Amino acid sequence: MDKLSVSKKGSFDDFYHRIRKKILSWFKSGKLDKKTGKWTDNFLQYLLVFPDLVHLLIKLFSDREVPPRIKGFIVMGFAYLISPIDIIPDFIPVAGLIDDLLITVIILNKIINSGDEKLVGKVKSYWAGEDDILVKVREITGVMNDVSSQIPKSISDFLKKRK
Repeated sequence: MDKLSVSKKGSFDDFYHRIRKKILSWFKSGKLDKKTGKWTDNFLQYLLVFPDLVHLLIKLFSDREVPPRIKGFIVMGFAYLISPIDIIPDFIPVAGLIDDLLITVIILNKIINSGDEKLVGKVKSYWAGEDDILVKVREITGVMNDVSSQIPKSISDFLKKRK
């Protein structure tokens, strides 16, 4: 990983790099499947995109041409992301970020499917990730559908192991 750069807006850059570093360490540890089950292996690659998605939402929110209605969705998403109350607590490795990723993707899906080509153009221009953002959001949405069916079984297996 590159050296962390701190700009005048250092707090966001630090947060962005901390999240990315945490996700990479989970990925490299190889111990996740023992804690969360094998379903996280396929999903982990999408968590590496999460900081890029948050960065994209911040860029869209700071753009004066983005409609207030869209900024409202972004604010609601950020409120959930920073809230200490989550559907899946953030202290659970990988699984704790799934609901945050889901909320972020739902918001981006809403923006992309708004029918506003200018807005979709802004999404594409602000995207800092490697792949096409439109394809990536569709991929994550598909994986989220698959993963959501496996989460209850993982929780049940986890509870059985604790007995």
